[in-house]
This record gives sequence, structure tokens and C-alpha cells, in this order.
Amino acid sequence: MVSVLMAAYNAERYISHAIQSVLDQSFQDFELIVYNDGSTDDTAAVVKKISDSRILFIDNVINKGLQHARNTLLKSATGKYVAILDSDDIALPNRLEKLYHFLEAHPRVSLCGGNALVIDGDGRGDGTLYCPLFKPQELKVDFFFNNVFVNSSVMFRRDVALEVGGYRDLTIGEDYDLFVRMADRHEIHVFHEPVVHYRIHGANISLTKVNTTASQLRKIKDHQLWLIGVDPVQYGAIFDAHLSGRVHAYPLQDFYAMFVALKNANRLSNKLPIDLFERELYRRWYELVVSITPKKHVAGYLLKKELFSLSHLTAKQARRIAKFWLRSLF
Repeated sequence: MVSVLMAAYNAERYISHAIQSVLDQSFQDFELIVYNDGSTDDTAAVVKKISDSRILFIDNVINKGLQHARNTLLKSATGKYVAILDSDDIALPNRLEKLYHFLEAHPRVSLCGGNALVIDGDGRGDGTLYCPLFKPQELKVDFFFNNVFVNSSVMFRRDVALEVGGYRDLTIGEDYDLFVRMADRHEIHVFHEPVVHYRIHGANISLTKVNTTASQLRKIKDHQLWLIGVDPVQYGAIFDAHLSGRVHAYPLQDFYAMFVALKNANRLSNKLPIDLFERELYRRWYELVVSITPKKHVAGYLLKKELFSLSHLTAKQARRIAKFWLRSLF
């Protein structure tokens, strides 16, 4: 029922623990496909020492990159569902069981995941969760602005992943890109509870290729803009500046125009829950204005009618806007 996919490159230190965490699952109807992407260490030897009929080992002597590895794994899978576990992470014992039963009970959900407990290179952790908590009804809105999935925690429907084209060649972020395309057509879900130990160490790809990660993330976010109906050529760079906290990269009016474009596009496409999305847009506009605008001008920006609505305000925001408005009179 479940194909567990594990791509590995120079993972000899951790991969046996990752594999064992799959073999020890409470849910046992799975196959584990391990792909060695031309490792130069003893990754292959470590995997070959583990004898279990449920393991399929694909030993590729030439490094072809993560996108090729993930697509090879996906095409080799035979399960109804696909679960991902990176070769340096550890699945908690009920990880497969929890997500499998959820997907079986919720046919409209194509992709689900859970939280993760952070550990270091030596397997030590202090109980820190990798992802912040959120309200389930706001998940798709949160996902528009940030990746809410820990890759090693996800399980998805194999047919849906193949239907949307599988993994695309983004070098880094190929998983996020796939999730964006699946979420555009289907429901998604994330459990607050951890289902994996997520290992952070100096060899993490996201840490060693920061510049590449940023450029690939920009491509993914541009695609999200396009899916919602916003022109990424016009607003992609501004959206990127907003997400990365570069608040002085563009005039405030440019950020405002982008938020208005997002609001209007979503009202036409109805991709995201309209009220929740517009509340989030205003929250982000509010924080941006307050952070960079002289106090006597803040109220004028916050009350601009295209984004402002009384129903979007928290009590704290309403009090502060009243104070800013009074200050603007003197």
C-alpha cells in the first residue's frame, strides 16, 4: 500500500538508522526503495548489509542529482501511496500508520504530512518542533507564503504526483515545487504532531547551497503567483522581497500594489479561502507599514480602502490604528 522512497548521497553515517526506522514501523504493508545517487563513500556497502525482502536498492554509480533520483524512485514505486524519508532523518514508529489511515479516510486529500522533532548530527534533540503551529483552516493560505511541509514527513497519492508531472528539475526545492502543484488541484493536510526526527547538520543541502536555494525558491513562488492569477513578471520580484524581509527594496506603494493584485486575483480564481487570505494580506500589509513608515503617516496607509476592512482587524490593531490616526491630526 505504501512505497517509502529514500534518496541517498554520501549518507553512510546516517542511512542505516533511517532504514531501520522504516523497518520498525507499526504499519508493515510497505516497500522501501533506496536510491544511491553515485555516492563516493560507503553508502552502498551500508545498505547492502541490511537484509530485508521489502528493500529495493537502486545503486547508481554516477551522480545525476536529486531531481533525477526522486523521479527514478517515484517511477519505481508500486504503492497506492508514497512516503518520503530522507537518508539522514528518522521516522517515528507510527509515522506510516498515522498518515496512511488519514489518507484512506479522506479521499479529497492528496498530500499530508506532520511536524518534526529537530535533532543534530549526533542525534541529540531538546524537543524543539521544526514547524510552528497553525490553524488547520488557514493551511492553504499559510502554504501560499511558506512551505508548511517537512519533506521527510509527507505521504501522498502516487497517481496524483504522476498526474501533475512528478518532480521537475529545480536542483533544490523539487519537493516543494511538487507539493505546490498537488495543492493547486487537491486538498492538503498537516498534523501538528511530529512523525519524524529531522536532522540538521552541516551537510544539509539547504545549508550548503544557500544561493541556489534562493533562486529556486523564487521560481516556485513565481509559479504560485501564476497559479493564483498574478503576473510574476510584474510582481515576482516584489513578492520575493516581501517574503525575504527586504522591506526597503521597493517603494511602499509597490508592495501595496502587489497586495491589491493578490487580493483581486484570488477573488477571480477563488484558489484560496477569500476571507482568510484577505485577513492575511492585511496582516502582512499592517506589519510592513508599521515597521518602516513614520508614525504620523501610518494611519493613512493602513486605512487605504483596497486592503482595509474592519472585519480584518484584531482588537490590538484597531487600538493602534486609532492612536496613529490621532497622532496624524497634530
